[in-house]
Amino acid sequence: MKVFLTGAGGFLGSAITNAAAASGHSVLALYRPCSRIEPPSELVEPVKGDLRQRGDWTEKLAEANCVVHCAAAASGDLATQLTGTVLATENLLAALPEGLQRFVHISSFSVYDFSAPGPFGRLDEESVLEPHPLRRDAYTQTKLIQERMIRAHCNAKDIPLVVLRPGAIYRTAADWDYGRALRAGPFDLIFGPLSSMRLVHVDDCASAVIAAIDAPLERELVINIVGSKPITYWGLYRRARQSGEMLGIPIPVPYMLVRMLGGAAWVASRVFFEGRARLPEWLDLPRQEARWRSLSYSNRRARAELGWHPDRDCAIAD
Repeated sequence: MKVFLTGAGGFLGSAITNAAAASGHSVLALYRPCSRIEPPSELVEPVKGDLRQRGDWTEKLAEANCVVHCAAAASGDLATQLTGTVLATENLLAALPEGLQRFVHISSFSVYDFSAPGPFGRLDEESVLEPHPLRRDAYTQTKLIQERMIRAHCNAKDIPLVVLRPGAIYRTAADWDYGRALRAGPFDLIFGPLSSMRLVHVDDCASAVIAAIDAPLERELVINIVGSKPITYWGLYRRARQSGEMLGIPIPVPYMLVRMLGGAAWVASRVFFEGRARLPEWLDLPRQEARWRSLSYSNRRARAELGWHPDRDCAIAD
């Protein structure tokens, strides 16, 4: 299959490029115009372009049988992320060729409402999406808009769609700061130390994308992508120490204490600053829930529907 891949130069995009070529797919890999490109295979054809603007990339898109949409703005203010995620997706959807055989969209766990499951509950594909995006950060807001746009477009055009929602993608433990939330001098604060992390190795995530390209598809699929063997924040931090990482003095901070501090900050903001105080991210109640709340995660649907089996067990390094 000829695959048009957006965001090919990114952390996940580069892994998908390699995995797709290794699986025998021809890849039209979209890179930013300023990118330095070294194609990993003769099956990869670099395409330079910016989804925020219509350009020559639309001619290459017309050759594709399948689109894998990995591009999104992961940081910046709301305006930046609206441009890099929402506007870019609008342009991509407007340029899709007729008869597209499949659209694979890389969404995110961030679209879920982490307050919805009961205590120690499970978050899976049937869980509620965030009903109040404005209480969350710009990334969540724009990923929700992006996913909604894609699902509506593919439904209207009868394009087979797979929505993949990866957890916390990593290559080494350093990508998620070894499980710690903050450094305070010589101390490492580990919030919610017994809460499970929703980790998935970048190469396992890429293999899930290839499985989504190849799997038989009769309906829209929404699939969470997480590793099979969960690890807690405290467990990841301990593994990093055992592997020789130079870390500080660990201070585990129970999740309920983190919530109490967040609640006190919320009250103080409303009493003294009319709710306009700019609080550190770790004191923001919705972000605390999304990051450190004790929930369980499952990849059962990914294994059943895609035949996907992650190979890595929360490795500290490649």
